[in-house]
Amino acid sequence: MKAKLSRQMTFLGLGVLAFYAALLASGEASLEILPQYAISIIFFLFSGKLMRQAAARLPEKPQEEAKEAAEEPNWALRTAVLNWVATCLVITVMVLLLVKPAGMTFEDLLQFTSGSDHFPALAMP
Repeated sequence: MKAKLSRQMTFLGLGVLAFYAALLASGEASLEILPQYAISIIFFLFSGKLMRQAAARLPEKPQEEAKEAAEEPNWALRTAVLNWVATCLVITVMVLLLVKPAGMTFEDLLQFTSGSDHFPALAMP
């Protein structure tokens, strides 16, 4: 697992390198900020290698400890949490549909709730 994480960190470093190279090539960033970019690239690229080396130094876990550490998840709790999240989502959607006036679009509602002084004109049916 630690080797997988170190590989992901290395890929993240390569992604950061490509992103910064694209920023510099497109002219969105100047060479003045190159030292900060270089430090973050070096950090990501070498952290994967350091994690791999640290994982190689760790002693192996006995199989018995690994089996004991893997507990059965509490499915009743997970189901209850999922039910509450779904219920809150449905109630939120219903409140948005009920609170919004019939002639107002969702964009107008967002502008109105964002605190703007302009009140959108409602279309009367």
